[in-house]
Amino acid sequence: MRIKKIRISGFKSFCHPVNLQVKQNGITIIVGPNGCGKSNVVDAVRWVLGEQRVKHLRGSSMEDVIFSGSSFHKPSGMAEVSLTFSNPKGDTLEKFADYTEIAVTRRLYRSGESIYMINKIPVRLKDVRELFMDTGIGGTGYSIVEQGRVEGIVSAKPIDRRILIDDAAGIVKFRFKRENAEKRLDETTQNLLRVNDVLGALSEQEDGLLEHVKQAEKYLDLQKQSGLLERQHLCLSWNQAGLNEQKVQELVLVHQQQQQDLQSEKSVDETDLERLKLEQTQLGTQVGERREQLFKTEQNIQEAENQRELEKQNLQNVSEQRQGQEKELEELKQSLTEREKERADTNNRSMELSERLGKMQAKLVIIEEKRAEENETLQKSTEETSVLQKRLLTVHTGLTNQTNQKNFLDERLENLTERQQRLQDQQLSHKNLLQEVTLQVSDREEQMVTMRLQKEKFSGKLAELESSIEDQHLKLIGEEKKLEDLRYQQSTAESRIESLQQIQTHYEGFSDSVKIFMQLMQDNPVTKRQLGVSGLLADFITVPADTLDIVSPVMAEVLDWVVIERAEMLPQIKIFCTEHELGQLGFVALDRPASVPKSAGTKGIPLPEILKFKKPLQEWGEKFFSRFALLKDENNFWNEADKKWPDSPEEWLSSSGICLSNSSASIGKVQSGSLGFLQRQQQIIDVETYVDDLQKKINEFESELLTLRERHESLKEEQETREEESRKLEFALLSGNKELEHQQLEERRMQQTVSQLSKDSEGIFEEMESSRLKENTAAETIISLEKERAELEDKTNQLQERIQLQQSRNDVIAEELLAHRVSLTETTEQQKNTEEKESRLNKEYEETSLRLEQLKTALNEGEMRLEQSRNRIAEIDGSFEEMLGNRTSMKQELEEDIQLHEQKNEEQTLLSQKLQERQGHLENSVSVSHQESIRLTEFRLQREQLEDQLRKITEHTPEAILSEMDVEASDHKKMGRDLRSLNESLNAMGAVNLAAPEEYAALTERIDYLKLQSEDLQKAVDDLKETIKDINNESRRRFREMFDRVNENFMNVFSTLFEGGEAKLVLTESEDLLNAGVDIVAQPPGKKLQNINLLSGGEKALTAISLIFAIFLVKPSPFCLLDEVDAPLDDINVVRFNNLITGLSYDSQFIIITHNKKTMEIGDLLYGVTMEEPGISKTVSVEFKEAESLIA
Repeated sequence: MRIKKIRISGFKSFCHPVNLQVKQNGITIIVGPNGCGKSNVVDAVRWVLGEQRVKHLRGSSMEDVIFSGSSFHKPSGMAEVSLTFSNPKGDTLEKFADYTEIAVTRRLYRSGESIYMINKIPVRLKDVRELFMDTGIGGTGYSIVEQGRVEGIVSAKPIDRRILIDDAAGIVKFRFKRENAEKRLDETTQNLLRVNDVLGALSEQEDGLLEHVKQAEKYLDLQKQSGLLERQHLCLSWNQAGLNEQKVQELVLVHQQQQQDLQSEKSVDETDLERLKLEQTQLGTQVGERREQLFKTEQNIQEAENQRELEKQNLQNVSEQRQGQEKELEELKQSLTEREKERADTNNRSMELSERLGKMQAKLVIIEEKRAEENETLQKSTEETSVLQKRLLTVHTGLTNQTNQKNFLDERLENLTERQQRLQDQQLSHKNLLQEVTLQVSDREEQMVTMRLQKEKFSGKLAELESSIEDQHLKLIGEEKKLEDLRYQQSTAESRIESLQQIQTHYEGFSDSVKIFMQLMQDNPVTKRQLGVSGLLADFITVPADTLDIVSPVMAEVLDWVVIERAEMLPQIKIFCTEHELGQLGFVALDRPASVPKSAGTKGIPLPEILKFKKPLQEWGEKFFSRFALLKDENNFWNEADKKWPDSPEEWLSSSGICLSNSSASIGKVQSGSLGFLQRQQQIIDVETYVDDLQKKINEFESELLTLRERHESLKEEQETREEESRKLEFALLSGNKELEHQQLEERRMQQTVSQLSKDSEGIFEEMESSRLKENTAAETIISLEKERAELEDKTNQLQERIQLQQSRNDVIAEELLAHRVSLTETTEQQKNTEEKESRLNKEYEETSLRLEQLKTALNEGEMRLEQSRNRIAEIDGSFEEMLGNRTSMKQELEEDIQLHEQKNEEQTLLSQKLQERQGHLENSVSVSHQESIRLTEFRLQREQLEDQLRKITEHTPEAILSEMDVEASDHKKMGRDLRSLNESLNAMGAVNLAAPEEYAALTERIDYLKLQSEDLQKAVDDLKETIKDINNESRRRFREMFDRVNENFMNVFSTLFEGGEAKLVLTESEDLLNAGVDIVAQPPGKKLQNINLLSGGEKALTAISLIFAIFLVKPSPFCLLDEVDAPLDDINVVRFNNLITGLSYDSQFIIITHNKKTMEIGDLLYGVTMEEPGISKTVSVEFKEAESLIA
């Protein structure tokens, strides 16, 4: 890969987008004055390759890379850098191998969002790093070197300097693979431990579950016996119930015959009673009908009078309605004439528009046909042009591919020639190394014997130390557990204190008025100070827990009093309470202490001696509570009371809660929420004391633990020292064995390498001949494609001109077609409006005609209704007298029927009494029969229940089970006893896990599965260990090969740049080659230095350059970016430096930032970075070969 283009936008001083086209094979020089932004190009390349260390980008935060603005430009919202690589060989990751160009882009927004893209596809930072892995490109690679890093390579630690060799040897990807493998190994090992732990627990569970399986089998056997006996017992019970049912059935039949006889006699009486009821009903119906007839006659008379009045009113209404209808009839006739005239006008307009619309549609069809013909011609021309353009694109693509192929073959021939020369040099070098390896083997074997003896001595001492550490560790764990318990108790107690204090802060148990007032004071400290509020009386009093019940009668009354500093604030407090609508509150002023009463000489204890007061309530409290005295002697309490009460000014308290004042007495325990405040205060004090005691114990334990830990750490340090010495010996033995194996392997590898180098030289010669043939073929193909491209471009231009002419004609026709369509649309709309108007007029004409006919009909009907009303009035007047005569005769007939109905009622009453007597006898018989039927039903239900029970436990019928039994020989009671005995045995077994067999089978299956999992995990662990071993072996081999080759080149390059002197790379001592550092030993001509840091600045620069170029000679990086690395060099050394770069530029692409004129001269392309506008970098470029040709 080679850099083709660098695009920078919004990065540091590059406000506007800048494109740097880089020479594919050659040297690109970037120059410019100090501070113009040259080094920002280096930072941009580092940044796009994934640099995350801000200090390496010369900033304090990642946002510093975004253009921050200038005097005339606002800050940019984002920074973006793109690196475009040519990829003709496809020698990159498999997924990008088909791309001839690869563009890597990084974008950063001020919001902190960062985006990486490859070929405009978003990717991860990991993908970008994988793309350039083992190429020497990156933050730790050797492809980007700035002035500060030159000195850093020389003065770096050996282990840091080793990274350059790792990058060149391709070990970086192996390092990542090894880290991933070690991570997977840790995870797999943990999974294996977890699986083995589960297997151990399941094995213990298996033993316990086996006992449950045996118990379940015994339980099921007993259950089977119980089930058989239960079925037989149920069948015998069922059979006995059947016999009882048969006996009761016979009794029921006897009682039913007796009921039938009584029922017959009762039926005769009921028939007579029904006959009387029927006659009575008929008489009742007849009386009702006569009453109904009389009611209807009177109703008809009333209706006739109402109908006569209604007909009179109807005559008047019909007359008025006829007058309105005659007037509306005249108006409709006039409207009908106007509608007829308007219909004729509309019809003529519609015919006129239809004729005009037909002509316009015919003309529109002609224009559309003409436009279709033009479109078809244009489409054919367009398709022909598309075919030509596709062929032209194919030719362009082929031409580009052939050109790239030819360039690639040219480069390939040059590389092969140089590679053949290198192979010959390497063959001679490997023969010399083979002799040195043989001498080193015998020395290594003698060292191994001595180290084995030392290792045996350390093993015994380590065993004694491990035993002491284990004892100390167990003791330490026990003490730490005790300390943890104490800390948990302390934490619980502190949480209890915090909870109680929170409750106290909200004054729980006090009245709502007190809560609200105190909350307002807490929320408004200024108001609290202005009003002089100190708090509640409860805040300043502490009562011992053993006397709280005794003094509760006093405390319950005063605890919620508000304490204020001065009595003069009470008016303001009253205003405050009124504004907030508070209830009743009590106040005490500290400047108004209570008077001390004169003692009555009692034997009691003054209350201030029991209570404790906090400032500022101490003086006020002692005076106020001095009036109270406690008499602890309960027996003498009432004697003292009789002597002094009620004349004494003091108030007395007894230990049982009695309180006596000069005017009243209270007996019994006081229930007040405010007393809980004092209880919680005492609880807080007790818990705080408990916490202090715990803290003392914790301090003691921590001191003891500190001593134990120090002793434990001392033993561990001694153990670690011993183990470290043992490991060093072991590593030395391992390293010696591996070194011996490596030296023997190295001897065989040298022989193979010499043979392989000879074969590689022959293969290169054949490849060079093949590349020359392919190059000639590509040149001929390019000439043919160039000719075809010119012909296709001429044909395409001619077709484009013809298409433009056809398109203009088509536009004229389209405008004409649009105008006709607009006109047609307007005419069509006019015709539609005319048709709608015509339809509306026809509808109105029909409606008017219909209404005219309806009015004529209504006038005729009105005349008929007038005549009918007159006739009806005459009929009503004629029938009125007849209806009055009928009403009088109906009243007489109704009275006769009522007398007959009363006689029949008396006969019905006598017959009902007789029937009731017969009913009593029948009910007695039915009751007896019902009792027997109930017994019969009980026996039948018993049999059904037994059958249901049998169906639940067996599929056989009772008859089938009885047929298999000897019913006569079976003892029903003995069978019941045996069944109870079996059930008791089952119950005595307690809870039995009947699912144990299935659980045991599932458990054994799971154990087998986990064993397979354990074996698989163990195999995976072994495979991962083998993989890590292979990776380490391959990494060691690659490092050793690369180190030797780089060391050889380093000696040669150093001698070239210094024109003499000696230098070499030396590995630091380490048990493992992978952990060895790389030291530089440099001796410039005529000097004998003991420390490389004693070199001058220029010598350090040349030494670092020698190392970098030595790596390039072994594994060239795709590109090399050098930022003022020639600054410390004098003119002579600059010339040597330039000669070396010129020689290397055939294999690598160089981008050099410099101020040196001699370095500028070796460039093929020169970029100048300027700041025409302050704070904004711009670039200009000059290609030297083109400039020379123009001058010539």
